[in-house]
Amino acid sequence: MMYLANRGEAQEIDRATIEDRGIPGILLMERAAISVLTEINKRFHSDSSENRPCRVLITVEGGNNGGDGLALARLLSQQGDMVDVYYIDGISSASVSFNYQLDIVKKLGINISNRIPDDDYDIIVDAVFGVGLKREIQGVWRDAIEIMNDRPGYKIAVDLPSGVDATTGQILGTAFAADLTVTFGLNKRGLALYPGCDMAGNVVVCDIGFAESEIEKTGIESYTYDLTDLRKLPERMASSNKGTYGRVAVIAGSRDMSGAMTLAAEAVYRMGAGLVKVYTHENNRIIAGIRVPEAVLMTYSDADEAETCAMDAVSWSDVILIGPGIGRSEAARRMVKHVVRSAHQPLVMDADALNVISDNRELLRCHRHDVVVTPHIGEMSRLTDISIPDIKKNILEVCKDFAREYNVIDVLKDARTCVSAGDRDVYINTSGNDGMSTAGSGDVLAGIISGLIGMGMGTYDAARLGVYIHGLAGDTAAHTKGRNGMLARDMVEAIPDVIKGA
Repeated sequence: MMYLANRGEAQEIDRATIEDRGIPGILLMERAAISVLTEINKRFHSDSSENRPCRVLITVEGGNNGGDGLALARLLSQQGDMVDVYYIDGISSASVSFNYQLDIVKKLGINISNRIPDDDYDIIVDAVFGVGLKREIQGVWRDAIEIMNDRPGYKIAVDLPSGVDATTGQILGTAFAADLTVTFGLNKRGLALYPGCDMAGNVVVCDIGFAESEIEKTGIESYTYDLTDLRKLPERMASSNKGTYGRVAVIAGSRDMSGAMTLAAEAVYRMGAGLVKVYTHENNRIIAGIRVPEAVLMTYSDADEAETCAMDAVSWSDVILIGPGIGRSEAARRMVKHVVRSAHQPLVMDADALNVISDNRELLRCHRHDVVVTPHIGEMSRLTDISIPDIKKNILEVCKDFAREYNVIDVLKDARTCVSAGDRDVYINTSGNDGMSTAGSGDVLAGIISGLIGMGMGTYDAARLGVYIHGLAGDTAAHTKGRNGMLARDMVEAIPDVIKGA
């Protein structure tokens, strides 16, 4: 697990390190500069490179982020690189640490200019604004950032690109477009969320001396997973049978749609669940038998039979997945209504089940056990009456608020999927790629989560880990098929490769 600090959390950790632990800010500044220097030397002064001196432009303003940049200018100059510093000097008073570094740079004779030199550079470094920026960038700062963006050269941001909101990832008027962002202590939420993620390029997190105790005391709200979290997968036992790993009901598909049914059901099996029973329209009988022959099947041809299927699912299963491809017919509505009101087991509600709920939101309050909902941005807009642009600007809060209001686990799907149980913490997924923007991807995710719950994992744990595994499966599929050519079924087929080494 990796923490993702917001603006206030990052500032509090910095303050506590300096004021409570007594580590001088100037020492943290030196460590930050050394971290950036190390990343530059890996790329431009390694044994395999030409190892010639680099021409470097470092743009600074009078805050501590600018002080990091000045310390970096000194270190680069001392190792023989040719450094120019552009000091914007647009704020009323510079920080004490910045002035300390500025005095050293002047004494060393490093060129400091009040405009961006009209030269070519190998490296352009943005050390203008740090995590504290809240206002929109205008005036001389906007001009400086846009000029840096237009110039050729490898672009590096110190801590985060100037203009990216450290909390939301939104662009504050304009932003530096980095190839590399070297951030300190902890990754920042704004570097994980879009569009800030696009501006950050490759993100490297460097330790500059923050104590683990200060991080824990701050109580970081958001986090993401890494490969070590695959250890959370339920273990299999030598003395077991198919019933050991859960019975999963998949209510999916309709008269004119079968693909969602097969993708979801197969994903459940690929995760390791023991038994799957598919409830679908009679038209899908042959397709289900061919595509998912391992599954038990029960079909309906009208609304009465559909409700009978829902009743059977409640009595038979350990977990119910409902929604992929069921449509919004009377049959679909009756199945959703019965399952929500009667189920004594966890529910995973996806796709059309959520569309049915959007017409009768109070029904969602009637559930008797844990419920995982998996809306994409458009479905969440219908569920909340919040516009899609407004959801994207504040996706974490929308996710948490909905989970809290309806007492559900909300898996809000977007380029950065968020998962919340309505409490303070929220999971932000960073696996996956744009090749997953293809029909059926959400059906696979719903199946993965349902499979984990069926195997005995708690619903909140299954939602978070399921989203992460889904993204890894998408990354594996993209590697083998390419992001343009991959299909949802490629993600299903990639699941075993993702989890086999866990």
